[in-house]
Amino acid sequence: MNESQKVTTYSAQASNRHIIHHLKDIVSELPKSHELGLRLFTRNLRALYRQSLFGFWWALLPPIATAALWIFLRGSNVVNMQDAGTSYPVFVFTGTMLWQIFSEAISTPINQVSQNKAMLAKINIPREGLLLSGAYELFFNILIKLVLLLSIYLYFQQQISPFGFLFAFIGIFAISVAGFSIGLALTPLGMLYQDINRGLAILLPFFMYLTPVVYPIPQGGILGQIMKFNPLSTLIVQTRNGITSQPMYDLPLFWMLTVFFTLFFLVCLVGYRLAMPMIIERMGS
Repeated sequence: MNESQKVTTYSAQASNRHIIHHLKDIVSELPKSHELGLRLFTRNLRALYRQSLFGFWWALLPPIATAALWIFLRGSNVVNMQDAGTSYPVFVFTGTMLWQIFSEAISTPINQVSQNKAMLAKINIPREGLLLSGAYELFFNILIKLVLLLSIYLYFQQQISPFGFLFAFIGIFAISVAGFSIGLALTPLGMLYQDINRGLAILLPFFMYLTPVVYPIPQGGILGQIMKFNPLSTLIVQTRNGITSQPMYDLPLFWMLTVFFTLFFLVCLVGYRLAMPMIIERMGS
């Protein structure tokens, strides 16, 4: 292996180093990680279109199906809910798109690393490249969702202010980082135990109904209290309100959560870097 292909490896003593040193190592290896991540992303994207009849439509079908179901239920008076403050189709489509971004962000690190177990065990590669591959895929899917969301806004004549347009990217960043960091924290366990993926498949749909995705936060009651203590409620509500020009009543908490999840992501990234050699060794034993 020549000098340009070398990748830093970590021993048990590496855990004693300061977190800043680990972050510097990650940054120094970023060009190699980017190269690997881009190759894997391109390969996965081609495989998706080659082996799938619907291709990128799979990125849109889950939020469309969920939103359409709730629009039908509300329109037929099967469920009654308080005023959403804006057109309900706009409200529910925005909420389901944001939730789908969060859900995909959680699953992305686990799926990407698990799908490349053999590569990790056989080749000394920058392991953050697998995460970048997932991040590129997540970003690609977000762009597709934004195109659909913009089309829905145009159809329902929902105006977006310059502030709302800017805040959409800030809110989506915060939601993506929150999901990705949680998924990253679960990735080492997810490589060892299939229960993690199966548990997420069960818990995420349940958790959606504890988050104001398809209906506003109830005024009072146990569900309303749970939603108020759910950090994702703040991220989704403030992002949706910013996009749809609704009152943004809890911005300080939104910024605090954004900073918290960004720092949490950095901690989880270092934890992933330190845990992977031990996980790979355990898988090979």
